[in-house]
Amino acid sequence: MKVFKFGGGILKNTEAIQAMSHVVRKEVELKSTQSGQQTLVVVVSAFYQMTNAFELVYNDIRQGKTEDLNHIVSFHSSLIEDLIDEQDVQVREKFHAIICELQNALKLVQNLSYDEGYDQVVSFGEILSSLIVSAYWEQEGLIHHNLDARKLIVTDSCFREGKVNWDQTGKKIRKSIGSDGEFSGSLFLTQGFIGGTQHGYTTTLGREGSDYTAAIIGSIIDAQEVVVWKDVPGILNADPTQFSSTRKLDEISYLEAVELSYFGAKVIHPNTIKPLQNKNIPLLVKSLFAPNDSGTCIVERSVAPIDIPVLIRKENQVLVSIQARDFSFVVEDALAEIFSILARYRIRINLMQHGAVSLSLVFNQNQKKLDALLDALLPNFKVLYNGGLELLTIRHYDSQAIAKYTQGYRIYVQQQSRKTARFVLG
Repeated sequence: MKVFKFGGGILKNTEAIQAMSHVVRKEVELKSTQSGQQTLVVVVSAFYQMTNAFELVYNDIRQGKTEDLNHIVSFHSSLIEDLIDEQDVQVREKFHAIICELQNALKLVQNLSYDEGYDQVVSFGEILSSLIVSAYWEQEGLIHHNLDARKLIVTDSCFREGKVNWDQTGKKIRKSIGSDGEFSGSLFLTQGFIGGTQHGYTTTLGREGSDYTAAIIGSIIDAQEVVVWKDVPGILNADPTQFSSTRKLDEISYLEAVELSYFGAKVIHPNTIKPLQNKNIPLLVKSLFAPNDSGTCIVERSVAPIDIPVLIRKENQVLVSIQARDFSFVVEDALAEIFSILARYRIRINLMQHGAVSLSLVFNQNQKKLDALLDALLPNFKVLYNGGLELLTIRHYDSQAIAKYTQGYRIYVQQQSRKTARFVLG
């Protein structure tokens, strides 16, 4: 059993969907030559930048603006026209039915909390992408079952960050997939990022959560491996769009992958590693456009130490410094109050530095959350903040790397441990 995940970052156009389908076909054909039934589960995200497009539409509706689905409809329509035969009326009818569902959902969101409404709307990106991929596979003779992840991945009601109910999710996935599953066959298609509560409400697993979906399924079906397909040759020591002269890391440990994802590396969703590590399932990161190359393998076993700096840059950060008004120490009681406020507004801290009478926090800049935080803190604390900053993390740093990548910046905060150096830069 294997799980393949294809993200929206690579599913940009007709050619990418055809390339993805070619990779899947080769795997299915390879498995058909092996003894016993071999299962492949394919997880797809919303197509390229469609999650952002759905977010824009949703935010416009929340602000009382007129619904504008033209970009979303035209993008998906053009893919259907390019990929699907004109005679296939059924897929076009399904597409228009889903758009009608979306329009109805948009009419109801004002009656929901922001997060709940968000999940009901943005989840349509995955529904549409799996519809089109499934229709194309049918046309190309790739026999498969298209499963609804909202009925497989059971979560609580924490919208936008659904917490997985592993017991219920395991029962549903095993009932559908595997030797005892109700659907016979060796190829399954489902959506990443989305799930559902036991009462049928759609939830999402957090941005970039499709990796996590693949890991959940892989863990439950005891997959031989999980492969995340991207448009880069594997995990690089830096984002090639931000840094030049990047190098591929051939093999890294689960622990290193967790550290990199925690610090903000975009290659792997932070929750992905734990379910695979529990079952000792390798995670491969490979290029869709060079499928025969080795990529990067993330494994449990001891691996060679990384001998080059690994760079992670998080932009659009805000530094908030909090101080008690009477210069008293910021200790247990004050910390408890501050962190309860952070939890209330679901603010995730990217870096923290604690002094005798102050606490400095760095997190992604979101003006709405920042304003709410300031309003909650100001009655009892003095607060200073700087926005528009950058958080640079250098794993396996050396003095040359620190000098090179902090040169020309003002350093607001710096932290160094044995393996990691972090800088808040402006």
